[in-house]
Amino acid sequence: MRIIITENKLERVIGKWLSKNYSEMDIYDHDNQPWCLYVDKNGEIIFLYQHKDNELYVSKGLMKFLFNIFSIDENHIKPIIGGWFQEHNDLRTDKVLTWDFDDDWKKVVRWETKKRLS
Repeated sequence: MRIIITENKLERVIGKWLSKNYSEMDIYDHDNQPWCLYVDKNGEIIFLYQHKDNELYVSKGLMKFLFNIFSIDENHIKPIIGGWFQEHNDLRTDKVLTWDFDDDWKKVVRWETKKRLS
């Protein structure tokens, strides 16, 4: 049996899921750079927001997870994530991109965490 969900309902379901999992993240504003990192409770970088261009970078892991759960492609899910992010963080989001936050980015989070604890 196949269940058909309207686009509007799908957006609400994804928005609720994002709110449940990512409404309370640590925000790292690295030495007044034009970007900030949004890190989940497990220390994983989920979003990078670039203030200058109002660009939101979403972790590839999150995109892959949402694709596997909801079976919709990146081009469909990006505006949903962008709208959710804009609404919950009061930051204009003109463009949503996918990014692989490698070990270099994770080092920034570890460095910022140590700096906060000092």
